[in-house]
Amino acid sequence: MDVVRATREWVRARLAIGPGSTVIDVGCGTGDELGELTRLVAPGGRAIGLDLNPPMAHVARRRLSRAEGVLVAAGEATALPVPDGAVDAVVCERVLQHLGQEPADAVREYARAVRGDGIVALTDSDWSSLEIRVDDDERATRRLLDVRARVRLPFTANQGAGGRLGDYLEAAGLTVLDRRATVLTDFAPELVQGVAAGVNASAAQALSASDLADVRSTVDDALARGALRIAVPFHAVVARR
Repeated sequence: MDVVRATREWVRARLAIGPGSTVIDVGCGTGDELGELTRLVAPGGRAIGLDLNPPMAHVARRRLSRAEGVLVAAGEATALPVPDGAVDAVVCERVLQHLGQEPADAVREYARAVRGDGIVALTDSDWSSLEIRVDDDERATRRLLDVRARVRLPFTANQGAGGRLGDYLEAAGLTVLDRRATVLTDFAPELVQGVAAGVNASAAQALSASDLADVRSTVDDALARGALRIAVPFHAVVARR
């Protein structure tokens, strides 16, 4: 996604790291951004990627096997394997929304890990502000937006995390330096279908049988025509210890 790529570039430009620095990428996945961070801190630096998903960590480790100063390991987002003040920056992208505990706990851990004047950069989606639309059908759009406002969608543990990044950082004693707010709209068909399934499942818990049938018909018709669109706010906040 162009929005994700541009946001990552925006974050990297504000990390204040270079050759010899140490940076942690929390939830590094298959290593896309970890590779970019590795290039920033070479030569002489360390880029540590943490991920609890073994297949993803394996891919990242293989992709970056020839890179200097990179380490990929299993690691909890709330328990970084470094002493206090040991790193120059911590980057965390789209992890807080999935945590099974309070995101503020993880952000306090990131604040602990960075040195004085170190940087913590958080990026996350705000699924609580998800918008659902149907191309060329205002009635259907209004119907789905009304349902969306009435139900909690079963997507992530912390749906509003993206909109609270600044609050988490300030609560951890950090000073917010910059913010970026964009919107994700370019989603793969599989994810759009997943959102549609979530709408249907949540609607079943809150609507009458007739209203539910109407919503399901609206969603299914929009999917069949390729007309269902979703938009999710995407936030990034950079702070200094």
